[in-house]
Amino acid sequence: MKTSKFNIVKISTLLLAVMFFVSCGNRQAKEAENSSVTPKEEAFKSVTKYPIPTAFEVIKLLNNAGATYILSISNPIENVDKYIPAKSKALNLGVYGADLSYASTYQMKQETMNYLKVSKKLIDELQITSAFNVEFAQRVEKNIDNKDSLIRIISDSFYDTYEFLVNNGKDNTSLLVMAGSWIEGLYITTQMAIISKNNEDILKIVANQKEPLTKLLSLLEPYKTDKDVAEIAEVLKPLADIYNTIGIDKLTPEQFEQINKAVAQVRGTIVQ
Repeated sequence: MKTSKFNIVKISTLLLAVMFFVSCGNRQAKEAENSSVTPKEEAFKSVTKYPIPTAFEVIKLLNNAGATYILSISNPIENVDKYIPAKSKALNLGVYGADLSYASTYQMKQETMNYLKVSKKLIDELQITSAFNVEFAQRVEKNIDNKDSLIRIISDSFYDTYEFLVNNGKDNTSLLVMAGSWIEGLYITTQMAIISKNNEDILKIVANQKEPLTKLLSLLEPYKTDKDVAEIAEVLKPLADIYNTIGIDKLTPEQFEQINKAVAQVRGTIVQ
């Protein structure tokens, strides 16, 4: 059985983890210390871990901040049949990966299985497979009541999918999945900030997505000869312009509102 990983976008994240426990920044810094400087293209292909925070990692922070689960924030599973072009499938694989991370972090069992199902549908249609993927669904079902094991399994799936795509010459697809995961992770975060009464910690999470967005855009840049990659890079520019005006850990109400509107617009173009 084939199945998927996200993640969107160390995005996000998926990205989108998703999502996860070991700080991606610390791991990547350690890897960087042990490697020589290479061109961006070579550096990208040599990465075996999600290069930006996954949606799972972002959502785990939301959980720690006391934010509650709200199903209506996620992309409805009924939308999956609307995604026909490969670009749309890849972006929404990242989106659903973030939604899977969201549901599993909050131990929403039925929603976790629902998002697993639609993610598997897209992963099959994109013909992404690996040794890990074959048993991914069974492992999720078997560990549905064990939060720590479930998060670890989904985390590994993000990294494994990303590695499979890169190693099989599908860098562009991996970037689209990553972008979709990161976008959904940020969208969920902004919605939680709106809903939560005490949202100071959640606003910090929003502010701290500045660096992952910069990294995502830098990864997209060498592949912009691809029309699909160029299009997603273009729709992310307004969001990047807003982030360029903010500092670390701090958002004014106006800046948050700008980010909220911008990410909702970007996300709307993907999930519609």
